[in-house]
Amino acid sequence: MMRYREEKLNKWREWFEEKKEKGLTIKEFCKEREISHGQYYYYHDLVYKPEKESRLREKKDKSSNIKPIQIVSSTPKENVAIRFILPNNLQCMLPRDMTSQEIKTILELMMSCC
Repeated sequence: MMRYREEKLNKWREWFEEKKEKGLTIKEFCKEREISHGQYYYYHDLVYKPEKESRLREKKDKSSNIKPIQIVSSTPKENVAIRFILPNNLQCMLPRDMTSQEIKTILELMMSCC
């Protein structure tokens, strides 16, 4: 069963490559293969969706890297705040009594504004 599925997906992969090489539109491709648009999009998603998800995951992993920080000077604890300057030039100062999870959540939100 699994082998049949892989064979079918490989056949569709070949068809999609052929479509690309010929420069066909989706409408032309479907007419030539005598398939519906629904079949085209169904198999296109099966063939290419894992690749797209993998690329998106890699991109997200790269963009969500939190850089190490360095403590520059010491200040009395009652006046301490944590200041972040992000690659997208957003800045914020957070109270030092925040949990690491709260800080992480805020930084992820700020990084998503890129």
